[in-house]
Amino acid sequence: MPKTEVPITPAVLEWAILESGLSVTEVAKEAGVELADLNGWLTNTAKPGVTEVRSLAQVLLRPVAAFLLPTPPASHLPDVRFRHTPGVSGRSLTPKERRYLRKAVRLQRMLEWVVQELREPRPSVPSASLGDDADSAAQALRAILGVTIETQLQWPSASVAFDGWRDAVEALGVTVFLFQLGADNCRGFSLWNKAVPVIAVNTAWNDEARVFTLFHELGHLLVRTDSACATADPAGMSGTWDPAERWCEHFASSVLLPEAMLRRAIAERLSPGTTRIHDVGLVRRLATHFHTSLRATTIRLIELGFASWDLYRELPASGDAKSRGGRANGGRDRQEIQEDSLGGHATRLFHRAVKADVVTRSQALTYLDVPDSALDQPATRGV
Repeated sequence: MPKTEVPITPAVLEWAILESGLSVTEVAKEAGVELADLNGWLTNTAKPGVTEVRSLAQVLLRPVAAFLLPTPPASHLPDVRFRHTPGVSGRSLTPKERRYLRKAVRLQRMLEWVVQELREPRPSVPSASLGDDADSAAQALRAILGVTIETQLQWPSASVAFDGWRDAVEALGVTVFLFQLGADNCRGFSLWNKAVPVIAVNTAWNDEARVFTLFHELGHLLVRTDSACATADPAGMSGTWDPAERWCEHFASSVLLPEAMLRRAIAERLSPGTTRIHDVGLVRRLATHFHTSLRATTIRLIELGFASWDLYRELPASGDAKSRGGRANGGRDRQEIQEDSLGGHATRLFHRAVKADVVTRSQALTYLDVPDSALDQPATRGV
């Protein structure tokens, strides 16, 4: 019995492959189809069957109906620039990064419409430029956040610290997502939007590293850049920096480790007359004290003249790795897991939108990916 051919539009298939970040060869392999057949569908010399279209849809993360459109849809992806520290080669976004970027943009566009309909106040994210002093921008931002040094030091763990910092950033009107991008992909990315600025943090790393990523990406929002940021390579950190990346690294470490606070802590731990730190163990103790990452702490020490890039190159490769098992998920239901991923700000907006009849329950459930009963319960994250 001959197969039922599906009248897909070759230009739409080509668009979907380009958007995925996969090569034609990779798509054929992942979909389990012959490369020659896929090329035939792209050149309109042949048509796929139903099973083959379903396989393509699964690999390319598109609905089957999308391939039947007469023309490719307009792309809504921003021009996100992949940024890197010295020692890390420039590259294009990976397929997984592109997938989560599409997810973030889809949520951002929906939330933008929601805040307009609800007449929510504009986010209070200050602006800066790469020519501004990063320390001054950090001090001003910290004052806006309202997190005192005493509060920071009283947080009992890095996990609590990340939640506290995240809630403070979301109080500015920033939506902070946690995405499972994996250790081979970017640390995080930022998407500026005057109504719904977005930060995405990669959960592949420990809470201390997530805190640093959170403020690094917030730095990109301050200078209004859409960026995806790579993992740093200690071997080349003293080389040539991307200017925006260097500014954001300086800004983030300064927010987390104000100069006066850090100098006091160093004075309590260094022997009299000692002015330089060469011991990674001391850096680790300082990082633990302030619930910051080894990387953030070392960068700040270098900026203040207490260390050199030689110390940074001595940091263990596993310094930002999660402890075995990562955060405990035991006892958390689907609503809590999804709310942790989307953040309290986005979750509360969807809850309010349903109550105000701005969106339907069905629409909210699609975006939140939670059971129907979850919409009748208040959001638990944040203030």
